[in-house]
Amino acid sequence: MEEARAELMARIDELLDGAWSLAALAAAVNEPRLSGEHEALLAACGFAENGDGGHLRHDYREVLAAQSDPSAFGRRIAEMLRRAADAAEGRTVPDRIDDAAFLSDGRSSGAHMRVFLKVLADRVPGFADLLDRGAPRFLDVGAGVGAVSAAVLQRAPGARAVGLDVDPRALRLAKGYLRDQGVDQRAEIRLQDVAELVETSSYDLAWLPLPALSSGATEAALPRLRAALHPGGYLLAATALPADTEGTGEDLHTAVLRWRLRREGVTSWGPEMLRDRLREHGFEDVRSVGSPSGTVELLVARTPAHTAPID
Repeated sequence: MEEARAELMARIDELLDGAWSLAALAAAVNEPRLSGEHEALLAACGFAENGDGGHLRHDYREVLAAQSDPSAFGRRIAEMLRRAADAAEGRTVPDRIDDAAFLSDGRSSGAHMRVFLKVLADRVPGFADLLDRGAPRFLDVGAGVGAVSAAVLQRAPGARAVGLDVDPRALRLAKGYLRDQGVDQRAEIRLQDVAELVETSSYDLAWLPLPALSSGATEAALPRLRAALHPGGYLLAATALPADTEGTGEDLHTAVLRWRLRREGVTSWGPEMLRDRLREHGFEDVRSVGSPSGTVELLVARTPAHTAPID
């Protein structure tokens, strides 16, 4: 009993030290100079170097300085720690991030989409031609601040985009973001649930980010997206969960992520389940392109070249 108790408390202490280390990192973002104790804590977990003048590591400071609002980084960490505390007490509360952090998350999504488009242009036959010489219509599900649409419009000069979101704040921020990116004249942002989409054979390319949707919303979206795409149109779908590794079990990060998604009501399909669902809804040529940006698993699928009507 005593041995088990000592082991349990040691493991709890180790995990709590990690939480306090994250708190120290978040606090350091807005501190021009760290106290000796603050610097020593960050140095102990590799975020700072002792004797570096009370600062984060130089290369980390460069990463944060390159962001449009470096302080949003710290606020995002603080929000994740609050969510963990809520989970410990069995509470589920709405996201409390402010506009700046919301925009920062959106810009990150746009950066990932730029990586995706480059990889798809290199690996998927015909995709580069669609972007370079076509005039594709792009459907952005869960548009957020519009950064994903902006990335597509900047990569494909002839493209036009329609973004759907159910959050009024997202639409408000998207209008300003798209204007700042110089693509607002080619984008339309709607306060609309994808389940209510009634357009048919109207789009060449669609984006479905599972981490932004509940399982019910994703299930409702798939037949609507198949109907909305032109015959031979592309669907890009992303899941936060990695591919199953048979026989090895889940690592800690995947287990935490799966529980978080379940608690937050977000679609928790891995790539294998997503592939199966796409095929069940009539998509063809479903293929994985891995995790090009190191964050989500990306699958690409197409509607049949000659699509039968969908009830």
